[in-house]
Amino acid sequence: MSGRRRGPSTTRDDLITAARVEFAEHGVRGATTRRIAARAGVDPAMITHHFGSKSGLWQAVLDLPIDPAKLLAPVRSAPPEEAARALLGVLLRAWDSPLGVPLRAVVRSAVADPAYADRAREFVVARAILPTIRRVAPEAQGADPDPARLAERASLAATQIAGLILARYIIRIEPLASADHEWVIDRVAPNVQRYLTGPLP
Repeated sequence: MSGRRRGPSTTRDDLITAARVEFAEHGVRGATTRRIAARAGVDPAMITHHFGSKSGLWQAVLDLPIDPAKLLAPVRSAPPEEAARALLGVLLRAWDSPLGVPLRAVVRSAVADPAYADRAREFVVARAILPTIRRVAPEAQGADPDPARLAERASLAATQIAGLILARYIIRIEPLASADHEWVIDRVAPNVQRYLTGPLP
């Protein structure tokens, strides 16, 4: 593609939008700058111009347009015994919204290359699971919480949530992939709730 677009340039935003879809479908390693540029309708040189490299474009994609505090407000206001249902509800709504496209890119890339796993851990564990556990877990109550036990609970809850994300959104195992949120929450929340507040060995 040659020539310059008329009016204010939207090239940077167009490239980020195209990259979110490309990364979600192919992961960072499988995505190509040529396909991203073609999807955005611009010359591939524009990626270098705006982001320096594919890695720079990936970093721009990871600047997710979310406020974690606002996103997790329903979880903070839920009673401890309903924490898992509230948490799963928040995560399902996020993944089934336009935000799910860059989130799928993060997960696909984390699965394909451990070097990209930090952002996936940050979103699932650091931003969602650990804050919930620090509020509701028995070991978090009182003046001297047990960090090792909280980390244990977080890792166990993550097995359920990460498995749900992979099965529903990446591998798309039916009937889970097409089920409505209430169906999913009714079946997954009891396991997550046990790891949040239930007795552990």
